[in-house]
Amino acid sequence: MIIDELKELLDEFLNRWTIENIENLTLQQYVGLHNKDTFCQWVETKTRKLGSIKGMTSIKFGIYERKDPNKKPKNYENDDKYSWLKGYGENRELAFTKIKTDIISIIKLSELGKFSEIDEIILPDLFKWKVAFLYSNERLIPIYKRDVHFKIAHHYGLSVNKKTRISEIQNLMMLNKPAHLDVYAFMWQLFEKFGKEDEKNEIFDIESTGKKSRRKRRATKSRNSTTQLRTVTRSYVAEQKHNKIQEALVEILSDKYGEENVILEENFVDIKLIQPEFTNFYEVKSSSYASECIKEALGQILLYSFYDSDIRKKNHIVVGQYPPTENDKKYIEFIKQNLKLDFEYINVEIQ
Repeated sequence: MIIDELKELLDEFLNRWTIENIENLTLQQYVGLHNKDTFCQWVETKTRKLGSIKGMTSIKFGIYERKDPNKKPKNYENDDKYSWLKGYGENRELAFTKIKTDIISIIKLSELGKFSEIDEIILPDLFKWKVAFLYSNERLIPIYKRDVHFKIAHHYGLSVNKKTRISEIQNLMMLNKPAHLDVYAFMWQLFEKFGKEDEKNEIFDIESTGKKSRRKRRATKSRNSTTQLRTVTRSYVAEQKHNKIQEALVEILSDKYGEENVILEENFVDIKLIQPEFTNFYEVKSSSYASECIKEALGQILLYSFYDSDIRKKNHIVVGQYPPTENDKKYIEFIKQNLKLDFEYINVEIQ
């Protein structure tokens, strides 16, 4: 499965399970037997290529419908049909209400990048971090199994034990993601090295020969020049994040320079700041890594600046949500030194 197809799959999930749909979610829509369209089915099965959470019983969802109503597992709360974690209450209605509240919290925390707070939620790690990834705008690395996490942590020099938080390991992976790889390519790279052989087939494409399909791009001497349609569209989550970053930056600039000097969406420029001695062009991107924001923004912002008739000094600023990692900083320095481009990258927190 190629990267575009993975992004399409993520968008399909996000279009199906908007925050509004989650807020109106019923227990039967959340989890249930013989229903392939539940939230949990989407998270575990339909989006398996976005990271596998296979393993552990269905209690990983917090609550589940038993195949055999008469088999009531020990250590969980049970009624005539469902079983759920004891921490969620004494009856299924209360339990599901609390679980749904936790799911909504995970979604909102993921959007804001407050990943350390997700550790405090009592849903099992395997499930809650998959949910977190799906709503993180591809900031998190889609690996969820603790044994693989620990191997990766050791590789990068982090000492781990049973008390180590998943957010710490996720942060470690994020900081070490090479600037030229997206989260899926990095996931493949890590899982190839640290994942179990029998689990790799769950996320890698398997050909009829039983071999993994190639994920490196081979050189070619010819190209398909026929018209092709690409179905990848910008997700609602990414669009909303772009707007929130833009609004937050407008507020910051307006407070500092005055509203009259901050121009929004003029000639396709996200934000333009007018000052007596200079003009700033801000291009906002919703990608979750500085390097990706820069790759998407530089061509646009230079083109807008080129066609702008203002004779004042022009400054070019790429804007994202997160500060640059060390690998991002190396990428920025490489561009500045080799292409002689003068630009800045800034991050703006959203609420």
